[in-house]
This record gives sequence, C-alpha cells and structure tokens, in this order.
Amino acid sequence: MSGTQRLRDPIHGLIVFDSDNDKIAWKLIETPEMQRLRRIKQLGFSEFTFPGATHNRFSHSIGVCNNARKLMRVVKDSEGRKFDPKREEAVLYAALLHDIGHGPFSHAFENSREAIAKARGKDAIDNHEIYSARIIRNVDGSIFPILEDRRPGLSNEVAAIIEADDPVDIYHAVISSSFDADRLDFLVRDRYMTGTGAGAIDDDWLIDNLTEKQIAVAQDDDDEPQMVPTFVFKLKGRQAAEDFLLARYRLYTEVYLHKTTRGLETMLSRLLRFVGDRDIPAEDLALDGHSSLVRFLRERESVADYLDLDDYEIWSAVKRMRASKKANVGELAQRLLNREHYFVLDLFREFGDDSARLANARIAVEKQFENEISDTVFRDAPSVNLYSANEGEAEKMHKVVRIMDGDGKPVEIKDFENTIISSKLTEKRRLIRYYFPTRELRGEALKAARGN
Repeated sequence: MSGTQRLRDPIHGLIVFDSDNDKIAWKLIETPEMQRLRRIKQLGFSEFTFPGATHNRFSHSIGVCNNARKLMRVVKDSEGRKFDPKREEAVLYAALLHDIGHGPFSHAFENSREAIAKARGKDAIDNHEIYSARIIRNVDGSIFPILEDRRPGLSNEVAAIIEADDPVDIYHAVISSSFDADRLDFLVRDRYMTGTGAGAIDDDWLIDNLTEKQIAVAQDDDDEPQMVPTFVFKLKGRQAAEDFLLARYRLYTEVYLHKTTRGLETMLSRLLRFVGDRDIPAEDLALDGHSSLVRFLRERESVADYLDLDDYEIWSAVKRMRASKKANVGELAQRLLNREHYFVLDLFREFGDDSARLANARIAVEKQFENEISDTVFRDAPSVNLYSANEGEAEKMHKVVRIMDGDGKPVEIKDFENTIISSKLTEKRRLIRYYFPTRELRGEALKAARGN
C-alpha cells in the first residue's frame, strides 16, 4: 500500500488507513478471503422483511476494525506505560478478520450443518470461529503470509484471539465483551440498514465514558480473589449504557428473531439438509455432485470448499433445486425464491408467560405433528433476554456491564436501585414457534394447542 487509503461508510463516515498497522490492515482487506465477505449478507434473510438490510459482512468487518481502534485508545490511556503495541496490533487484525470464517446465510447454514452432523452421530461441528482461525492459519491462503511477514507467529496470535471462548485480557475484551467493537458496530449498522426506529445508541458518548478497572473476583468461596482488568463505564455513561442494552434487546426481538426471517431460515436449513443427505443422489436434487456445496456438506469439510461458498452459491443451488423431482424439494426451493413463507404459530404470542399453558400447548402440537416436525413442519425455539449476569465467574467478567457509582466503585448495572434493567428481563425467555406449509395446518395446530 502506498500513501493513505480511505473508505466511506454510512455508519462511521470517512475511515482513514494511514498508520503502519493500517498498511497491513489494508493488505488484509484486499485478500480474496476478505473480498468474499462482500458476497455474504450480514443479516441473511432479513432483507425479505426489511428491504434495506442488504449490507454485507465486509462493511461490518471494516466497521468493527474502526471501532476497535477507538476502544484501543481507551486501553492505551488506562494502561499507560504497560501498554503493549504488539498486542494492540494483533487485536486490531483480529477485529478486521473476526468474521472471515462465516458461511453463507450464517446461522441457517450452521443450523443445517448441526442437523446433518447429528444425523451422522456427531455431537458438534466446527463453527465459524473455528473456521476463521483455520483460514487465518492456512499456509496456502492469502492472509497467513501477510501476517507472518509482519511478525513471525502473528497469524497464530490473531487466530487464537478469535477462537477463544472468553477474553484473556483487556486487549481481547476490545473484540469480545458485552460492549465490544463487534456489538458496537452491528447494533448501530443493523438498526440503520433495517430502518427500525427501535433502540438508538449513543456510541460516541459510551466510548467517551469508558475506562478500565481491576475487579476482584473469586470463582469459589474458598478461592483468593483475583484481579481481572475489564471495561467499566463512568457514572455519566450509565443512562447510555442502559439504552445500549435496551437497544440490543429490541433489535433481537424485532429484527434478528423476527418470525418471518426465522421461518425462511428454517426453510433454507431444510433444503441444505437434503443437500447433505448422502443417501440422496445429488442428481435427484438437480445438483452437480462435484459442486463445492455438495462436496462440503457430504464429504470431508475443507477450507478450500468453505471459501468457495457464499450467498450466490446458495441461491444458485436453490434455483437449480426447483427442478428436483424429490418430494418437497422443488416446492420448497420455489417458495424460498418467491418469498412464499410458511405460516407461523408462535406459542408465546398465543399464551404469553403462562408456563403451564405453554408446556401443554407444545406437547399437544408435537404429538399431533410428530411425524412431520423437521421434515415438512419446522420448529424454532430461540431464547432471548435483556442482559445476563456473570454469577461471579472470573472468566465471564468481560461480559458484565459495570458502572462506577458516586464513590467510584464499579457496580453491575442491574444492581442500581433505580435501574430500568429489570430483573425480569434478565431471565431467558424461549420463543416456541412452529412453521406450517399451509394456513389450514397452522389452524389445526392452534386448535390442538388450545385443547380444542
């Protein structure tokens, strides 16, 4: 890269790449692995409900990197002489590359892979974080040599940051915490691109009121408390922090878990399970048995085939599957292409918080449609809550939102007496939904759920 590079972004405005770290970041941006993210939409099927939600994981990744630079200034101010420029560098590259391992239609794709693995007797799959790490460590790829030329071992350090379950230090918390560069971008970007009015976030004020504190935590009663560095908001940032949590909650309930979006995801997941079924000849699905999608889902998963998959590849397969003569396949593909979504029965909307009625309704529906569920009737049961407490776990400390009170003591946000973060909303609520191909079947299920 010669000179300064600039990108214009609808969320962050002008993003400038001009430092030594930025030069490497720009090289990473230009790799085929990063450019692939232009062909993977950030919100998958959400554009079927919110037509403006056509943004991709590439623009999101740029935004996360930009946010990471802002948060790293907070770390630098707090760490002082202890600040580690090499650790900063690794975290900034991890922020840029954090989504490099996402598959097409991310969550629907992973759900289908989980179902395929379960049918084959496997307990788990390699998720997108693991694939991100593999792609970064791939010696035959474009990312590995860029990082290794910068500093030997850097590729492994960046990959380790992404694949770790919990942050190991305050640097890591920049991209993996309750208020990290990732959340700070996708919540603002997704709200803007979907056009929803719910959940405004004052991100500039939040960052301006963020600092680092050492929190004493003991995992067990008999353990000596250990000091854990974590992000804490100043008292002036408390209201903005509450708004941030509420915004996240509203986006989950109104956008990410929208019934139509989730229903379309279940339809695609079913089609992909057909593709992954080794007992069905690919030709019966109107697919090429040597395509990257078929190879990846039926044979040994490889990084090369994974990187060949994007939203276009999936849509191309769906279009071809319209010609399939196998029962349910052609019709399902046609419905997806034409947005002829299934009809949803949302038990929570029907019965509210009445746990007994919810349980009885679920039993009744599953009994009536026990032979159709997961085949022609689809079940979806995501969970949602406003905020989760850490329950004293030191390794979860970075996931906690803390505010300094009037005495300068860090207090968990839910523990303020006059908080709007209601304890009721911190409890996980499971949404139980069933999707039916016809309105008539949905009506029969509702009757069964009501005990008629």
